[in-house]
Amino acid sequence: MDIRDHPTGPIAAEAAFTSDFDLPGHLSAQEIDGLAEGDRPAMDDRPGMHHKYVPLRRDEELGVNQVGGRYVFDTWENAVAYVRFTEQLELEPGVPFWSRPFFSRVDRRVWRVVGAHDLTPLATTHHVSRLERWSWTGQADDAGVLERTWPAVLEEAAGQGLASVWLLRAPDERQMGLFRVRAAESVSDRAAVHAAVAALEHLDSAEAGRAAAELGAHKVFDRTSLNLSLWLPLSRKAGGAPSAHPFTALYSGPQALQHSS
Repeated sequence: MDIRDHPTGPIAAEAAFTSDFDLPGHLSAQEIDGLAEGDRPAMDDRPGMHHKYVPLRRDEELGVNQVGGRYVFDTWENAVAYVRFTEQLELEPGVPFWSRPFFSRVDRRVWRVVGAHDLTPLATTHHVSRLERWSWTGQADDAGVLERTWPAVLEEAAGQGLASVWLLRAPDERQMGLFRVRAAESVSDRAAVHAAVAALEHLDSAEAGRAAAELGAHKVFDRTSLNLSLWLPLSRKAGGAPSAHPFTALYSGPQALQHSS
């Protein structure tokens, strides 16, 4: 995979955007990958977008596919502008993007990035991800707490062999977020992929837990997913791959959406 302009190290990002929503359970991973890849050319050529993960998790109890986006942007202004762009976007005439009939339970949030760091190569190791959110009441000094916490969060993630870690804050909503990424031993073996999901799902962050306790925060969201695809606008602009699809050996790559309801 020819991915360019994504070195390991600190990510030059001041802001992040996360979205979570459900898609109908009858859609296959290939169709969901195809839907996202079909949307990408109209959505990834926006100022300041560094990259995006497209998560996928199957909720068998609810009978839905849980998807969304995990983006980082160079500035807060560009992240906010992107959200406004998506609110006005109509990929199907007359249908606002977030009101598509096959989307449900939509949640969207813009974050300040306390720190974000790719510890291992994005091209070969960013297979599974986990987003956690904590919320609190009152006037806690979240900026001070999280700025002090970030070096320890990064050191902890490196010690756990993770591929990437972001520490996030949304002061107006009184929320903190932790996003972590790890590799799977194999992306073509279902048992190895399931093992990677389970390992990350049960991997505690003692440092994030300490910060949450100091803020008086409680966890309100926790989801571990496959990274079905990655959008790579920096790579595309540099003449490299515009996107990556780590699990094509399992899911045969993006396919056209056959059903939209």
